Amino acid sequence: MKISVIVPVYNAELYLKKCILSVVHQSYKNWELILVDDGSDDNSSSIIQAFVKEDSRIKSIWQKNSGPGIARNQGICQATGEYIVFLDSDDYLDLEYFQYLVPKAQISDVVFIDVCQINSQGKLLSNEFMSRYRNYSKDRLIRSQMTGKIPWGGVRKAVRTEIIKQNKIYYTEQSIGEEALYSFKVLYYSKQISFLENKPVYYYVNHENSQSKLLHDDPWGEAVKQIDSFLKKEGIYEEYANTLNSFNITSTIISISNMSKIYSDENTLNRKCEERIMQCNKLFDSIYSVDIKNMMKKTYPFISILKKNKYKLIILCGKLRYR
Repeated sequence: MKISVIVPVYNAELYLKKCILSVVHQSYKNWELILVDDGSDDNSSSIIQAFVKEDSRIKSIWQKNSGPGIARNQGICQATGEYIVFLDSDDYLDLEYFQYLVPKAQISDVVFIDVCQINSQGKLLSNEFMSRYRNYSKDRLIRSQMTGKIPWGGVRKAVRTEIIKQNKIYYTEQSIGEEALYSFKVLYYSKQISFLENKPVYYYVNHENSQSKLLHDDPWGEAVKQIDSFLKKEGIYEEYANTLNSFNITSTIISISNMSKIYSDENTLNRKCEERIMQCNKLFDSIYSVDIKNMMKKTYPFISILKKNKYKLIILCGKLRYR
C-alpha cells in the first residue's frame, strides 16, 4: 500500500527540514511526499527543491498564496497513493507512524490517530487521544466531530484516497474552519472507521505565532453555514438538524468569547456580540432540539443564555479565560 503525504507549506523554513525528515526516515518506505508551496517568500522553496532532487518520492507544487485548504486540495489532486496522510509543515511524525497505519488502512476507509501536542522546545503539553472515541458509533462520531467535541483536523485522521476522490471531498477556502466540512464528508461517506492505538504518532507543535493561536471574530461561523448548505443539498438536513443547532450555538459562544478579548471598546464589543447572536438566531432551527449529547461540556451553561439573547456572562467568561 502506497501512502500519499500532503504538506501545505507557507514560510516554514525554521521547521520544514524536521517535518520532511520525519517522512523520509519512516520505517515503512512505500510513500510519496507532496509539498505544496503556498507562495512562501522565505527559504522554504529552496529547502523543498533540495529534497526533491535527493529523493524521487518527493514532489513539489507551487501556488500563489491561497491558504492551507486550497494547498491541501492541490495535493489531493496529485496524490497517487491508496491512502492520504496530512501533515502540517511545522509538525512532524513518529518514525513508525506508517508501519502502524498500514494494517488498519487495509481494512478501513478512515483511521484516526493519537496526537502529542508539544511546545516549540519539545515539552509535552498534552496527549490528544482520538482513540478514546473508538467505541463511538459512526453516527456519534459524525455528530461529535461536527460540533467540534471531537477535534476536526485533517492531520488527526488518515483517509482512503478513493473515498476523497470519488465523492469530490475537498477543503473549503477559509483560513480557519476549512477542515469542518471535509471532516464531516469523509466520515459520512466511509464504511469502516478505525483507530490507531499504539501510541501518539503525530507531533503537533504549538508555536506562539501559529494560526491556531490567533484570535478571530468568528472562526467557525462560516463552517456552520457550509455544513448547513451541504446537508440541505444532499437531502439529509432533517437527520442532522439538531446537531447543526448545537454546532451553531457552539460557534456563537466561541465567537463571543474571542471578541471579548479582541475588542476593548464596550460599545463596539456589544454591537459585535448582538450582530453575532442575530446570525445565530437566523440559522437556528427551532423546529428541532439541541443535540446536547454531542456538544462540548463547556458550552452547556450558555445554551439558555443565548436563547434569551443574553451574552454578558459569555463576555465575562471570555475575559477571564484570556486574562
